[in-house]
Amino acid sequence: MQDEEVSRYMWWKASDDIAEAEGFVQYELGQIENDKWNRWIIVLKETGKIIGTCLVFYNDEDCDNHWDISYNLGRQYWGKGYITEAMKAVMRFAEKELGMKECITSYAKVNNASANVLHKLGFRDEAEISYECSGGDMITDGIKCRYTSK
Repeated sequence: MQDEEVSRYMWWKASDDIAEAEGFVQYELGQIENDKWNRWIIVLKETGKIIGTCLVFYNDEDCDNHWDISYNLGRQYWGKGYITEAMKAVMRFAEKELGMKECITSYAKVNNASANVLHKLGFRDEAEISYECSGGDMITDGIKCRYTSK
């Protein structure tokens, strides 16, 4: 949560405030029984160290209620395939356990790494969009993309 490069295109803003981190953890713990909000931590098998999180959730705040995904990873672990591996498992879970038939998400146009992950997962680009990120401090040009289960 502290790295501005990690949070740059996320809805949340980087912070080193312990109270904010505790609030985030409390919120997530409160969602454990909510089958429309499924977040996991990503750990290194070798050490058990937490290196990121991944999420599949039902987005009922947009006008076109839909399943959506999100993920983040510590910068030192970028480019090693961890997010793709984790998100493939998340997508399998969402299809089998949640009955997800379709998922819509977006990524920043300049974030080629995230575009690559989403395309490897089977997402297809649909439209250019703008969206708020970094706690609403920034509007970025993005791409809306869609995954449809086979």
